[in-house]
Amino acid sequence: MKIRLLEILKKNLCSRERLLKYKHSSKTVFKNLIISQLQFSTMKRLSFILSFLVVSLLFAGGIAMGADVAPETAMLASVAFNAVASLVFYTLNRLGVMPEGIAGNYVGMNAGAGAQMVQVINDERERADYTIHSTSDRFRGKKLVPDILRMEALFNANNNKLRFNTYLGDPGTVTPTERRLDRNDAFIATRWRLGLMVVTPGKTNGQVITYPNIFLLGAAAAADMWSFYNGILRMNINDEDHVKAFPISRFLDIPETQQTAGTNYDQRSGDTSGLIACIPNIIIDGDKKNEIEVEFPTHAAWAGATPKTAGDVHYAVLELHGYKALNGSKGA
Repeated sequence: MKIRLLEILKKNLCSRERLLKYKHSSKTVFKNLIISQLQFSTMKRLSFILSFLVVSLLFAGGIAMGADVAPETAMLASVAFNAVASLVFYTLNRLGVMPEGIAGNYVGMNAGAGAQMVQVINDERERADYTIHSTSDRFRGKKLVPDILRMEALFNANNNKLRFNTYLGDPGTVTPTERRLDRNDAFIATRWRLGLMVVTPGKTNGQVITYPNIFLLGAAAAADMWSFYNGILRMNINDEDHVKAFPISRFLDIPETQQTAGTNYDQRSGDTSGLIACIPNIIIDGDKKNEIEVEFPTHAAWAGATPKTAGDVHYAVLELHGYKALNGSKGA
């Protein structure tokens, strides 16, 4: 009797273990089935969207090649194309392939018979730069704000290399018009400008010029300052060369209307004069070692550093435009 009870108990325990194992296995299978269905559904949806996009592109291509399509039909194609493009961008964003908001699509149509659809792609570089960096692993969760770094280096007749100090607290005097980087922050340079400045020490009214201005520099200094534009710019960030030998001549911008007296000024635009895109973007980290310098050829009796007015000084001014990542340094 006792042996019989032990056999029944053992059999029941084995059945219970099998049941638990089956239950666990069923959960795993069910979970995998759901994942497979979701993946299939996503791929099917994406396949449909891409197929529809191809059809829309072919239709739009027919219009662009001069096909005889009524304006109303062109408008419908425009709406269809933009709807599909938006769905593609949205799907890619949800799949983590493309950040949201990088590209935009605007489609217009000429009036009158035989009108054609016109495709215009949004090319706002600053919007794309901001979106890419704000969604990157490096700066995700950090606050990015539009900002500028401005660094100034004093010309010296005996030195053909100028070093730009990057940080607050670096050795040397910080001029009133400089704007350096805090050690806790990082800076993303999307555009940059390298110019010249004539100023009286202690004053803040110096103009940044984008070519050797004869009126401000004087004839002798302006003539020799052209050698500055035969030089190169270097950037070494955290012991890695990011800019090896960028030609300073790329920053040269001679306006059509030039200053000839103290009562007139160079023709200029603060958003474009000498300001060029920084491609690829350069990231300066407040916690790392950054070395930024220019080197240019000089000659005996080089007069580029000699001011027109006694007491004035000449500076090279490097401006980096872009975004500051607050508390974005790797050591913050």
